[in-house]
Amino acid sequence: MSQTQELGAWLLPIDQTTAVAIGRYELKYIEYIKASVRLPGLPSYCEQGFLWRNRFIPALDIHELVSHRRSRVVDEERMAAIIAYENSAGEMDMGAIFLRGIPRLLPVKPEQSVAIAELETSWQLLAHAAFEDQAQRYPVIDLRALFDRTPADLLAMH
Repeated sequence: MSQTQELGAWLLPIDQTTAVAIGRYELKYIEYIKASVRLPGLPSYCEQGFLWRNRFIPALDIHELVSHRRSRVVDEERMAAIIAYENSAGEMDMGAIFLRGIPRLLPVKPEQSVAIAELETSWQLLAHAAFEDQAQRYPVIDLRALFDRTPADLLAMH
């Protein structure tokens, strides 16, 4: 009897109809962020960050990055997924992704994988894998590529 290896992915809603995935162990916390700091001169999708446990956490709005549209100026409490990833120096680092809903953990089997080329073009440069669940394709976000790049690098991807 063969056993199929089941993996886990967190689905992070980035707008009302779109979710992205990250690995089961990459999501560390879900927090409501009451106050964020705006960093002038940066593109809107990466102009914010916040203090969390005595640490500055850069926060990205992936929906703004992919849609090329500013969501809305937000001075209200926002939900964020605080994630951990290995940076290019091989060290653990943290970042945050702003959410538009509650994340959910989804079991994923290897046979659900799809080629990155089958994703919309805007997702192909941000994902390092993809899978399908219930006729919906999800990009698995490459957190190192997303957080280790400068805003200019991210803009050049489009």
